[in-house]
Amino acid sequence: MEKIAQGYGGSTFSFMWQDTALAALRKMQNLDLNNFDVLVVPGHLWPDELSAAERSGLAGTLRNEGIRIESLNLPALDLNLVSRVEEFRRYSVDLYIRTMQLASDLGAGAAVVVPGRVSSLFPPPRKDTELLLLDSLEQLLRVAERLDQKIFVELHPQTPIPTTDAMLAFLDRLAHDRILIAYDVSNAEFVGEDQPDAIRRSGNRIGQFHLSDGTRSQWRHDRIGLGTVRFDEILDAMKETGFSGTSILEIISSSALEDLSASANALKRSVID
Repeated sequence: MEKIAQGYGGSTFSFMWQDTALAALRKMQNLDLNNFDVLVVPGHLWPDELSAAERSGLAGTLRNEGIRIESLNLPALDLNLVSRVEEFRRYSVDLYIRTMQLASDLGAGAAVVVPGRVSSLFPPPRKDTELLLLDSLEQLLRVAERLDQKIFVELHPQTPIPTTDAMLAFLDRLAHDRILIAYDVSNAEFVGEDQPDAIRRSGNRIGQFHLSDGTRSQWRHDRIGLGTVRFDEILDAMKETGFSGTSILEIISSSALEDLSASANALKRSVID
């Protein structure tokens, strides 16, 4: 299998039910991927399953093998930072805090945070939801400052701020250099966003890109080339804004290694063309 030109990171999303995080990272490192976004789930990587000694040992292994984790990422399905059930919101905040501590212990500098979930059928009033989100993120920000971490707030279609316009308007209320956007291009495609324009307007407020393909009719994270995301224009916009962070290949596939390699090759062709 062809190796990937250096410069891209990878997500362990496709590996989280079958491999430990370390095993998945080693597989992707063999493709020359690095600076990873690691999913946080039991059996793959989970705060309560790692003692202090085990965390130290894993951190040492990562250093020795040259594997760099940029961010940890809790799946959105199990948590809700805007839940109207206060006990559940508190649990969600606490789990993010424990994940941020794990990130710090493993030498990672950030956590990806999905900004809550709301029903598309009958959501609560937006102003009430945004107040809950503001409170949740302020709690995480205090921890991020203590641990020297960043928070990448993900653009996600099931949240109360699913578009760049909504995201930027909300983040203006919580302006801080530790809070940046994780811009997911297939999520943006699904909500009908003009991604190159959104990237230019966001500028240096984007801290991480998530790259995969999808369409405006199906929410997917496919191999690049299988959907309608305009990667050539997106890469141009990223270059114009001077983005220097990590671009994560977040491909969800049963043949993840093959599709990661094919996606990176497609991106290289976009740059050359």
